[in-house]
Amino acid sequence: MTSKPNPQETKTFPIKWQTAMPMLTSTILMSLLFVLLVPTACLLVFLIVLELIDGQLTIASGVSFILIALGLFLGLFLLGILSVLVFFGNRYHLEFTLTESGVRSRVTGKTRRVNAWINALLALSGKPGFAGAGLLAASRQNEFIPWERMDHFIARPKKGEIALLKGQRTLTLLHCPPERFPEVQRVVAFKLRQT
Repeated sequence: MTSKPNPQETKTFPIKWQTAMPMLTSTILMSLLFVLLVPTACLLVFLIVLELIDGQLTIASGVSFILIALGLFLGLFLLGILSVLVFFGNRYHLEFTLTESGVRSRVTGKTRRVNAWINALLALSGKPGFAGAGLLAASRQNEFIPWERMDHFIARPKKGEIALLKGQRTLTLLHCPPERFPEVQRVVAFKLRQT
């Protein structure tokens, strides 16, 4: 059973806005930490297990492996931050559109041009893994997610973010300017109550 729409919750669709999301203060930074931490930890465990199998694991070698893993993690993390600052200017330009049937997110502006260059270089690298990563990234430049695929949302007003989720998985992250945040949150809540 669906409730009657509240005039404040329903707006004439589409609702569209553009934003320049700060990358280093959003959840992107936490994602970068996670993406780098997991393989670094796996590498550390792999090296320690190899030394253990060889019977050559000592406290000194264990400490040196930890220092190598820590150095690798910090180096890649700093390289990631530097890349965000140099290539993107700490801003990720997006356009969001809420429609009657779902949510569209589209990369725009300078971000779209930088992504196109990076994806083209990856595709032309001659390495299948890099080419696949470039093609996969290019396919996510313009996404549409129907309301039916989402089951709840998490609003973070201080960050201006609304995470649209299916179970524990974040399907997309809406970044709203402060003046649009209440309206977008009301519409998202209303549409998810309808589904």
